[in-house]
Amino acid sequence: MSVVNIDTMNEDNRKKLEEQSFEEAVLALTEKLELANSLLKTILETTHDFLVFGLDREYRYLSFNNRHKAMAKEQWGADITIGTRILDIIDNSEERENLKAFFDRVLAGEQFSSLEEYVGENESVVVGKNHWAPIKKSNGEIIGIVCFIQDVTENKNFIKDMLNEKNSLDQDMESLSFYDQLTGVYNRRFYEKELERMDNNQYYPLSIIFMNINGMSKVNNEYGHAVGDILMRKAVQVLKYGVRGDDVVARYEGDEFVVLMPRTEGAKVERALERFKKNMDEVKVQSIKLSVSFGFYTKYDEIDNIEDVIKTAQRQLERQKSIDYI
Repeated sequence: MSVVNIDTMNEDNRKKLEEQSFEEAVLALTEKLELANSLLKTILETTHDFLVFGLDREYRYLSFNNRHKAMAKEQWGADITIGTRILDIIDNSEERENLKAFFDRVLAGEQFSSLEEYVGENESVVVGKNHWAPIKKSNGEIIGIVCFIQDVTENKNFIKDMLNEKNSLDQDMESLSFYDQLTGVYNRRFYEKELERMDNNQYYPLSIIFMNINGMSKVNNEYGHAVGDILMRKAVQVLKYGVRGDDVVARYEGDEFVVLMPRTEGAKVERALERFKKNMDEVKVQSIKLSVSFGFYTKYDEIDNIEDVIKTAQRQLERQKSIDYI
């Protein structure tokens, strides 16, 4: 005659209930995940006016809608999938570096908009407004990037507003190509146009200042490009807000910047440099202290060759770098 053990029966029933509850929980979680994925997919695909994509911190696709997938195929010749690294499919180095600059700004915590040109169907040019934002966990940690691209090609008034917002001047569409995307100051193209314009008697004496941000390669290698970009933007912000209205600040190349100061010479330039250095001494990102070097030279009249003036200013910069940063 078998004896029924009540404790054993209770334990068996408890295990069955636990297993059943676990299976039900897994099923409920799976259904919720499927619902969330379906909802996300529906949102992505019904935003007809936008191209949408998301990336992780390694620039790999987390999500995208069909419009962005078609654009990637048309513009870059790539069949993208989740996990594809976007920087690996862009052959044009300038476009790749420009996009990476945007990505790194977002990964550093910025939320902003930009205006860009894309190649559309039949080689047509599409103007898109990019809305950039970081993807954050509940604790604030940034884990990725999301971008919504709005086609504004036909919206002429919007484009005009963007132009005014960018440079506070009522210029044409060409003005969009006069800015450095990372720092917000003018680029070398604009600098060269302004140099040609200011190489004139009414602007003499014309002083040309070159500034180098020292140790950027070391900062990028040790702390990452996102931190290096923040340091560069802070330095340029000090420079930008320390000049006068007629002065021109531009990114010359890499970590080198140039300032055109019309009708300025000698002691006035020296005082400006002292002001820049004093303010930049206060700039610090994490544990990194900003180090910059300056060099300048002045064109006094039309007899002076502008190229010689530039070369002399650059030699002064190199000499000062050897003193400021080893």
